[in-house]
Amino acid sequence: MPLASCQGILLAVDLKKHSSVGTTLTLLSVALLGLLSYVLGPQLSTETFFLIPILLASWFAGRQTAILTAIFSAVAWTLADTFANPAAAQTLASVWNPAMKLALFLTVANLIPAAKSLLEREKEAARTDFLTGALNKKSFLEQAQVEIERSRRYKHPFTLAYMDIDHLKFVNERFGHSAGDLLLQSAAKTIRHKTRAMDIIARIGEDEFALLFPETQPEPAQVVTRRIQKSLHELMQKNEWPVTFSIGVVTFLLPPNSVEEMTRKADHLLFAAKNSGKNMVKHEIVSTAPVSS
Repeated sequence: MPLASCQGILLAVDLKKHSSVGTTLTLLSVALLGLLSYVLGPQLSTETFFLIPILLASWFAGRQTAILTAIFSAVAWTLADTFANPAAAQTLASVWNPAMKLALFLTVANLIPAAKSLLEREKEAARTDFLTGALNKKSFLEQAQVEIERSRRYKHPFTLAYMDIDHLKFVNERFGHSAGDLLLQSAAKTIRHKTRAMDIIARIGEDEFALLFPETQPEPAQVVTRRIQKSLHELMQKNEWPVTFSIGVVTFLLPPNSVEEMTRKADHLLFAAKNSGKNMVKHEIVSTAPVSS
């Protein structure tokens, strides 16, 4: 069996183990709360205490574990009240109160994961370009800084490519902005399909993309850049969109001093590609340590 497959299986087992431990601890805490509720008696409300493990399970373990915790909490609380006050078990309240407790707990167990999911979607929307789904410029700059720091630490090279869509304005004027939007979406999808999961793709301007390739030497950078440009050219021909792609590529064998320095280099190469007739790739290798200003 390949090493990667073995590692994946071990990771899945490890995650499942941690999940099971978390669920067990959560249910154990509910049982202890039930015992506490019995000791305190029906005169003192322990409703708030039971909400704590449900909230924690909802946020960290997901809806399924939260619902299980809610059911277990309602049962534990009801048993505690029943043993503490046996006479109440013969009344209508013995049915009504547990039902209300369960309804409350299940409501919390469902609302919290929904709220967390909404928060995560909003955070993701703040990081991405609304049209293409690629990272936006702010997130790209943050990731670029992370890559510089990683390159300094591990002494790995990386490559940055700036890509501009030649004549996108003409497409918008002739075919409408909806065609231009579709072109941008299709281009982003093609780029993602031709790159690795670890590569970073961002839309940093109306017709401009940035591609950051971690741990990428000059030769692989040239190969992937040409492959992307070729795939995009085929896509444009298929859809009869009269555009081309100019690309400026810089490979840093040693990390630059700053994100500004690195993006300025890529932007300069992109400008050179467009001024040389467009639909070109300009690639440069930086192999010396930059001088700090």
